[in-house]
Amino acid sequence: GLVPPAFAAGLFDSYVQFKGGVYSPSATFNLSNVNVETTFDGETQTGFSGEIAVGHYFLPTLALELGVGYFKGKGSIATTPVRPVDFNVVPIILSARALIPAGPVNPYGELGVGAYFTSFNVTDNLNSFSGNTTFGLHAGAGVNVNISPRAYLGLSERYVWANLNFGNQKIRLNDTEFAMNGFKLNGFTTSLALGLTF
Repeated sequence: GLVPPAFAAGLFDSYVQFKGGVYSPSATFNLSNVNVETTFDGETQTGFSGEIAVGHYFLPTLALELGVGYFKGKGSIATTPVRPVDFNVVPIILSARALIPAGPVNPYGELGVGAYFTSFNVTDNLNSFSGNTTFGLHAGAGVNVNISPRAYLGLSERYVWANLNFGNQKIRLNDTEFAMNGFKLNGFTTSLALGLTF
């Protein structure tokens, strides 16, 4: 979140922001047969992304931000018949954000870490699979535009790196069991934000 000049002067040093946008996976996922090493690639698709975050400025140009969000994606597994799949992710994210105060328009960059809680669902399969807690990294950039002394609108782009671990869980397709393997959350989230300083 970026702030009006009064905020940079120390009158407001915290903010809350509400984000909504899209998640665009950049990596396919696969299911690897533990016996014959057969792999099915998944065609991943864009899904919804949202987040609520609270931040605090420790310097006029440096803030720490804690966010809780949700994003989802869809895909398919190239079995016969093709199996549609979807996955749902709840991330808890900590970010360090550096901004360049430039009047009403404020660009920024961010780096951070996150914990990702994921479920994976396959159509026509009775099981829903929950991944172990996965820790990942993210980096991003954005710009905020002040619309009042205590409010701003923002546009941001963030890239996530996270490899899921499903432990020993297996999925049964066409009378064959497959180990959950190679599933990555790597991808972009593009968001619009409304921020309020206090």
